Amino acid sequence: MSSFSGAPPGAMLESSSRGPSALARYYQTVRSHLKLIAACVAVTLLAAIAYVELAPKTYTATAQVLVNPASTDDTVLFSLPVLHTSGDPTQDVLTAASLITTPQIAQATINALALHTSSSALLGKIQANPLDQSNIISLQVTSSSPQQAQQIANTFASEIVEVRTAALHKAIALVIPGLRTTVARLPAAQQNGAGTLGDQLNQLEQLQSSPDPTVSVAAEATLPTAPTSPRKGLSLVVGLFAGLLIGLGAAFAFDALDPRLQREEQLKERFPRVPILARVPEAEARKPGPLTPLDLPIPASEQYRTLRATLTARRTKASQAYLLTGSAPAEGKSTSAINLAAALAQSGENVILIEADLRRPTIAKALGLQKFAGTEEVLNGEIKLTNALSQVKLGTGSFLVLAAHGNNAHEADRLSSVAAQRLVEEARRYADFVVIDSPPITAVVDALPIAKVVDAVLVTARIGHTRLSKLSELWELLGHQGTLPTGIVLVGVHEQDELGYAYHLTARELEWEAPIEANGGAPEALDPAPGRSRRS
Repeated sequence: MSSFSGAPPGAMLESSSRGPSALARYYQTVRSHLKLIAACVAVTLLAAIAYVELAPKTYTATAQVLVNPASTDDTVLFSLPVLHTSGDPTQDVLTAASLITTPQIAQATINALALHTSSSALLGKIQANPLDQSNIISLQVTSSSPQQAQQIANTFASEIVEVRTAALHKAIALVIPGLRTTVARLPAAQQNGAGTLGDQLNQLEQLQSSPDPTVSVAAEATLPTAPTSPRKGLSLVVGLFAGLLIGLGAAFAFDALDPRLQREEQLKERFPRVPILARVPEAEARKPGPLTPLDLPIPASEQYRTLRATLTARRTKASQAYLLTGSAPAEGKSTSAINLAAALAQSGENVILIEADLRRPTIAKALGLQKFAGTEEVLNGEIKLTNALSQVKLGTGSFLVLAAHGNNAHEADRLSSVAAQRLVEEARRYADFVVIDSPPITAVVDALPIAKVVDAVLVTARIGHTRLSKLSELWELLGHQGTLPTGIVLVGVHEQDELGYAYHLTARELEWEAPIEANGGAPEALDPAPGRSRRS
């Protein structure tokens, strides 16, 4: 039975309270999705640049109008069409802002500049707002041309004074004739003096030749030197932050919704008591199917040497049997089985590699085996294990292989507990180490009987491929029969980030340079491994 820490099955599945903090998990999520975040930022920045370059440019010119509402005590202006105070300066300015942006003034501006637009369209380009807490109104005019924006702002401001002055003069012209008649009828002593009708008449006659005293142009608009829309700097900053927000949102959404393994910490959180025994960097596949030591880069080969050292250090008896499985196809279990067997053989151990995947076998093709007796024949009793083994040489090391022909679900059903135990025990007699490659347990349960009779169950998981839900299902299936994984072989890690290892053997020092030599027949001599006697 496989060895493990002795914790109950449920303990392996519970999340560790000593796991990474929330801040650390956020950092890990961002780190694992840096490419996605960078892509979102790049897209939004490009969109912002395109907007800045392609969007119509608008310019804003600002003129200022001074408002001096007439007092309620002013008997001359009281009945005339001028701006009157309400006692609230803020309200006075707001009222003035609405009174000076009228279609009449807009039409006067259009006529003065010979513009081809309507008064409502022009008013849509003008905003009149009080300037802070003062009695000044800011007239902001937008246009596609800086010169036109300046002209409209200045002309509109001057037309405010002109139109309101004209209305004032018209009202005065209606009042003066009657007032003159009234003054002429008064005694001479009552016609002049402060507060008399004659004094009012004199003030009205002066106003008739003067502009509206309650409104005037405080400052003319200057020529805009840069467009106010689109604003390049602001657009780029908004694009940057929008990209970051979208990217972060997408990263956390993927992390929450995507059930695939993205980083090592996810394994530590789900299975805190199961160690990661090897971190194998992703290798570029030169051919379909499992990779042999000849196909792997040096850092990957070093990880399988590390796995070998870890397993041999935990060796508890003369012959050890290891089962390599996974939760789904294409997770690197067959590659790991071949390379673990090769690494063990390279250290001088007697090794037998057994292929227990009777549905989709791949080892024979990977190792170049042509004519061989398969695992099926051994299980059926058609041939003895010793006669079915093929010898494979890799450089100066060699190991024995029992490959499968596969594609036969009926034969897979023969892999019962009794057959599995008999096969493993027979292999132990002739090898120091027995490495067994099995099908994914969550896909088919063929390998479950073997898991009960081996010394260690190693689970392979591939970053970006393995589904965490399937991995938990694998743990449950093994836990139900009292067998739990001894460790995890993590495949597809980023070498610099995860391994932190830059001190490798050179290619010349590696012993995988010789081509694979596969002997399809039985090995020339097969004796029990040292320390064990041959049994019938």
